[in-house]
This record gives sequence, structure tokens and C-alpha cells, in this order.
Amino acid sequence: MLEQYGAFWVRLFHGDFGVSFFQFPTPVNALIKTALPWTMSLLLFTTIISWTIGNILGGLAGYYSRSRWSRVLDTITMVIRPIPYYIFAFGLLLLLAFAFHIFISGGTEIGRRVEFSVPFILDVLKHAFLPALSLIILGTAAWFQTMKLVVQNTNAEDFVQYAKLGGVKQGRIVSRYVIRNAMLPQITVLALLFGQIFSGALITEIVFSYPGLGLLLYNAILTGDYNLIMGITALSIVAITTAILIIDLLYPLFDPRIRYS
Repeated sequence: MLEQYGAFWVRLFHGDFGVSFFQFPTPVNALIKTALPWTMSLLLFTTIISWTIGNILGGLAGYYSRSRWSRVLDTITMVIRPIPYYIFAFGLLLLLAFAFHIFISGGTEIGRRVEFSVPFILDVLKHAFLPALSLIILGTAAWFQTMKLVVQNTNAEDFVQYAKLGGVKQGRIVSRYVIRNAMLPQITVLALLFGQIFSGALITEIVFSYPGLGLLLYNAILTGDYNLIMGITALSIVAITTAILIIDLLYPLFDPRIRYS
């Protein structure tokens, strides 16, 4: 038993998680290699879009908080954000896939061979639109509310009030003083979003039968495939910590106080 335990740690440090139990004798690394591009493309695409749109709209809504359009957007996000991912994704699936037959769930058409071609890419985009839309809408609502609160606090700072009294143009105050400073905590939280594979992304992939790591992890849990569970968990931990490290290394580019300290 001691030799087996030592051999297990040797394989683990070499990135060898053994074979899958429910897809024996396929190696765990082969299953992860197949599903990883689907999840990475979905998460990167939806995270960047929701982060960008949410921060821009939230920043403007926080600065112009008394305007009518800001209150309307705030009301919409207050209604959307508390909705659980699985409820929202299931609602989109029923409405756009089954009721109106506009989009299709899943990764691609059954039997289609994976290849780098225009028909294959269009087919993937068509099938991935619904899961991406659910993540973008809920992610944008979350970023909107967070950014709006940060901008409202930043707008009350002394340096912003001094810029207003100094006659600085309002557009410059919004872009260079308020939103730029409010973006710093948002950049830090961005790296932590890679952990959403165990939350919204996992549930979204299950609802839409999207062939990513979330659906693979769900099947592994149902079948008790401990090797596959450990492989996906270890990969997610490495991805999150690496993303945080990269953000920390790039943080001086966004915060001049760190660069010149």
C-alpha cells in the first residue's frame, strides 16, 4: 500500500491521473484534452464580453446615477442577477430552442467531425449561442452592479471633487479619474472567474449538453470516476492560481502607485 501511495504521488506530479473508470481504458488526460478547448473558448469569450460590457455600463450608470436610463438598467439587473444559472439557462432553452426553434443546444451536430473549417465553426457558434448568452447576460448584470457601486464610491472621493472644481471636462473626469480608478478591483476579481467552472459554467454545460469540462465533471461525479474528478479539479486549481499570478504580475501596468513605489 505504501508503494502504491508513493507511485500515485509520482504520477500526480507528472500530470498522469491514470485511466477513466467510466470510459475505460481511455486516459484521463485524453478526456480533459478533448473537453478543455470547448470550456476555455466558452469561458474566455463570455467572460471578456460580460466583463467589458458590465464595467462600461456600470461605470457610466454609477457616474450618471440620477439619469433615467441608469435607473432603468439598475432595475433590470436587480431582476436578472438573483436568478440562478440553471433556472435562467433552462428558461432560455425552453424559449429559444423548443418554443421558437431559433437556436439549438449542444456542442455540434451529432456525427460531425471536428475540423478547422467555416461550416464547422458556424455550426459550433450556432450550438454554443444559448449557453454563451446565458453566461453573458448574468455575468453582465453582476459586473454592472459591482462597477456601479465602486464608481459611486470613487465619485465621492476628494480628488474627483477637486477635478470638478478645477474645471476639468466631464468626459475626462469619467474616463481618466473615476472609471480608471474603479477598474482596479474589477481587474483583480477577473482572475477569480476561472473558478466558475464549478458554478455557473458547470450547470450551463449540463443544461445545454455542451461538451466541456463541466459536463465531463458531472458525468464523472455520477459514475464515481475519481481519477477524472481529481484530474479536472487539479487542472482548475492550476488554472485559477496561474491566472491570479498573471494578474498580479500585470497589475503595475494598471496601477501606477505600484509601478512607482
